[in-house]
Amino acid sequence: MTNNSRTSFIPWRLFGPSRGRIFYGWWIVALGSLINAVGGGILFHGFTVFFLPLKNDFKASSTAISLLYGAARLEGGFEGPVVGYLISKLGPRAVIVAGVCMAGGGLLLLSLVNNYWAFFFIFVFVVYFGYNAGFFHPVTAAVNNWFIRNRGVGFSTVGAASCAGGMIMAPLLSWIVQDFGWRTGSITAGLLLLTICLPATIPIRRSPELMGLRPDGASSLAGSGHEFQPGPDIEEFDFSVREALRTKAYWILMGAISLRLFVTSAVNAHFIPILVWRDMSETTGAYLVSLYALSSIFTTVAIGWIGDRWSKPLVCSLALMPLIIAMVGLVFSQAAFLLYVFAVGFAVAMGSAPLNWALIGDLFGRRSYATLRGTMAVSYGATGFFSPIYAGWICDSTGSYTLVLITFSGVLLVTGCLFAILSLASPAKNPRYFPAGRG
Repeated sequence: MTNNSRTSFIPWRLFGPSRGRIFYGWWIVALGSLINAVGGGILFHGFTVFFLPLKNDFKASSTAISLLYGAARLEGGFEGPVVGYLISKLGPRAVIVAGVCMAGGGLLLLSLVNNYWAFFFIFVFVVYFGYNAGFFHPVTAAVNNWFIRNRGVGFSTVGAASCAGGMIMAPLLSWIVQDFGWRTGSITAGLLLLTICLPATIPIRRSPELMGLRPDGASSLAGSGHEFQPGPDIEEFDFSVREALRTKAYWILMGAISLRLFVTSAVNAHFIPILVWRDMSETTGAYLVSLYALSSIFTTVAIGWIGDRWSKPLVCSLALMPLIIAMVGLVFSQAAFLLYVFAVGFAVAMGSAPLNWALIGDLFGRRSYATLRGTMAVSYGATGFFSPIYAGWICDSTGSYTLVLITFSGVLLVTGCLFAILSLASPAKNPRYFPAGRG
């Protein structure tokens, strides 16, 4: 790899060929960040504030409420390959618009239901169908098209925005749900999605080539519609779907991402119930969600910056260690400060998530990114289905999250090992992860 491809991210790299003009790719990042701040803040970080109110209103078990989140993840896995194909064919903007309309409209419909199974159907097949299709997946596909060298920073910015949204949305939704009921919270969430995310989608463009630009703002093309040819200052390795599926790296990365999501999906859904299990009130727990989201902003940006300079797989591996330590601490100690360590440790682990998705682009290029990520969704959708249900079932059976935290700590250790060895199995075409003489 050339030294130029590791050039530091510095302020003037925000600008395109004409000094003083901001490279349009950064507008893509800004718009995608806004979309994910609202969508992720409500439907990823904010779900946990609905957990106990829904459980009480429907007189359901923790397992039943966990099934909502697990089924939503599983549905996302099944739709992933189709969504990836649609993003490749139609472009990110069309998919985002469809997803926002489904998620926002579905949240409005949820306020009208009066039984668990009606809620289940709308939540899984309308709200989360739209969320899985229209938010992080097409946004990261767009960012992947616009950046190569600064891909880690772009992905981490979008990820940090989701955390910032959680910092705002979790306390807001908690206040609305506690004072006015979960139905009012659902209506508010739906209106926020529709009124903010839809306008933000309009300026999103599919690729720099269609605007006569090149990734990272390296130089300008003569006209629109030209095919990008990487120059000496930018290295890119484009695999077809078939080529990528024949590499060890793809399957190791899929396994690592799936196991990470096995843990983080369940922890996110059960975050407040875990805190309540440790004698913290729901209201205080919502503010701890805000602490986690605030911490995630800094950890996501920092880890993204580091990932553009060091080995992304090793950074992803090391970022899991604080959460492992925190979960083990909660099992063997009653110290109250460990609840805050748990929130920050979770923030560090989640801060590495954008690097997971950036690795797909780094290893396999831009051409098949959306399809390759969508194919992975089958695996991580399945793990995301079982883990929240497992956590809810153990809690219902034992009245404790002890066994859950022990299990999750072991799974994260295996995940860290997979990330650590990923570079040893990376595609030989890409010297960034498979230097000459290795493998």
